[in-house]
Amino acid sequence: MIVGVIGSGSIGPDLAYGFLSALVREKGSKVYLLDIKQEALDAGVERIRGYGRKGVARGKISAKAGAALEAALMPTMDIKDLEDCEYVLEAASEELSIKKTILKNLEEVVSPTCLIGFATSGLPRKYIAEDAKHPERCFVNHPFFPAWRSPPIEIVSSGDDVLDVRMMQTIKHLGKVPIRTADVECFAADDIFCNYISEAARIVEEGIANPAQVDKIVNDAIGGGGPFNVMDATQGNLLTVHCQELMQNAETGTPWFKAPEILTKQGNAPWHDRKKPMDATHDEALAKVVLDRILAVLVARTYFVVDNDICEPAELNWLTRMALGFSKGLLEITEDLGADKAAALCEKFAQAHDGFVVPKSIKDRNLVAFRRNVKVERDGDIGTVRVWRPEVMNALSALTIAEIHSAMVELETDANIKGIVFTSYNGSLAGADIMELAALPTPAECRDICLKTHPIMQHIAGMSKPVVAALRGPVLGGGAEFSMACHARVVAPDLILGQPEVNLGIIPGYGGTQRLPRLIGFERAYKMLRTAESINAKQACEWGWAHGEPVPDPEAGAVQLIREYLAGNAKVAPVNPEPMALPEPLPAVDIGHRSLAIDKILVDVILRGLATDLAAGLEIEADGFARCKATVDMNIGMVNFMQNGPRVPAEFLNE
Repeated sequence: MIVGVIGSGSIGPDLAYGFLSALVREKGSKVYLLDIKQEALDAGVERIRGYGRKGVARGKISAKAGAALEAALMPTMDIKDLEDCEYVLEAASEELSIKKTILKNLEEVVSPTCLIGFATSGLPRKYIAEDAKHPERCFVNHPFFPAWRSPPIEIVSSGDDVLDVRMMQTIKHLGKVPIRTADVECFAADDIFCNYISEAARIVEEGIANPAQVDKIVNDAIGGGGPFNVMDATQGNLLTVHCQELMQNAETGTPWFKAPEILTKQGNAPWHDRKKPMDATHDEALAKVVLDRILAVLVARTYFVVDNDICEPAELNWLTRMALGFSKGLLEITEDLGADKAAALCEKFAQAHDGFVVPKSIKDRNLVAFRRNVKVERDGDIGTVRVWRPEVMNALSALTIAEIHSAMVELETDANIKGIVFTSYNGSLAGADIMELAALPTPAECRDICLKTHPIMQHIAGMSKPVVAALRGPVLGGGAEFSMACHARVVAPDLILGQPEVNLGIIPGYGGTQRLPRLIGFERAYKMLRTAESINAKQACEWGWAHGEPVPDPEAGAVQLIREYLAGNAKVAPVNPEPMALPEPLPAVDIGHRSLAIDKILVDVILRGLATDLAAGLEIEADGFARCKATVDMNIGMVNFMQNGPRVPAEFLNE
């Protein structure tokens, strides 16, 4: 893929580095970095190369990948060099006139099929693209600091359905998570964020607290580092003033949006002097004054976004956590406050601040209901349950599992739904939430987490409506186990399937020891389970784990399979629960560096579980998972994974 980034100032080089990282393994990929000033271009190139060198030095990327990344970078001062780009992101200026000039010049160079994005914090798309030759291919693509690694990008659609899909796919391909927002001033995140910053500045301007006190009070309560620390990191004071002007002049604007003078006076100078730190000491009374004001603004602006359908609630909650850095999403923080307290905070603030609007949902004490980690989608008579935790490859936390269950029940009881697709953001399911598993304190609680999850999976398996998993990329551990509870699986060519639990000093606990052999045969499963060996999409299909052949679009393939089943032209069914005949003698397996103690438990669970029916086998598996907790090697494996990641083998003691 060939892409271009225009602007080598504050965020352009960071965006280019992020795109390079996503494309480095693709043969022929290039990322152009364009600027009109040689000095700025040179500085941007050096920043990108510095990121690459640091990544190699820290072992994050290989020396070969670092060299390939640098080779794919194409610095230029000639806009004509962008003629072959499939996507160009303008990140040069927040000035509308400059963006329009860049767009005019760019459209004379690139092909009509080239997608064009504009990295703006607040300018509506309708103004940027109003004079474009091909406005249908122009989108707002608003990234967040630090742009090279922050996952979300807000997307304002052009209104063209086909190109909208292409843009969303392009952003995903470039390693980002696209979040749809309406075409309004400052979109979703910056509406909330800039008003939050402005209120913090007002508190300082009024002499109520100093920046260090505000930062500590806010960070201790809701995370995010504190507003002034963020401003120092991003040099964003004047950009905040610009966004406040946009919101003040919008149709929904009021005088309250006017930025406090202190932001303009401060310019982009830092608030904190690291050599002479301010005193952050404060009492509870000051903390309450500061936090009540900050929370009132955060709650009101968050619910303004919700009430005006600017961003879907679950995505907004995730966005405010991932882009703004709060410890929880702002919809969750509002839930924690409760409807009455949230309303009281906003109404008290409104009494003291003319033009501050309390959203209707807050006035009515009607907080939005939403799932945090799972989405339910409907397309005619087909429903989709989508795990949505992009930042952790859709790992299955306890909350996620509970939401999968409620989503399945919702679609099962919907008379208009005839079949269900189970999938995730981008189709990967990386496994159970390791942090949660590692925190389980006793064998009994290890057993309980399995016994709480098994009925949910059995419910899926027993549903009368066909449930087909659509999968791609890594599908591992708990993700593979949930997929096996479905009636069939359709996979993309890039599938990587495995049960890697023994690498972590545990055994599968969500049915892997019992369903995998029943799907692919004892010998194959016996080796996979004991060695953590993964297989590809072709093998998964040939061995019977997945349906048919690998397909480029597994979600479309899953829908097609459901249609064929409903028409009586295909068979889908849950795993056969009957006992399995076991071979004699058992096949020899070399488990390598893995724990002998865990392997002994695993083999016992496999053999005893498969000799009985699935329900009894699952109970045996739960007992086996609990037995792992009594070993030294479970702790070793978990700690090693959390500290070193999956690529560093644990040094088990076999105890």
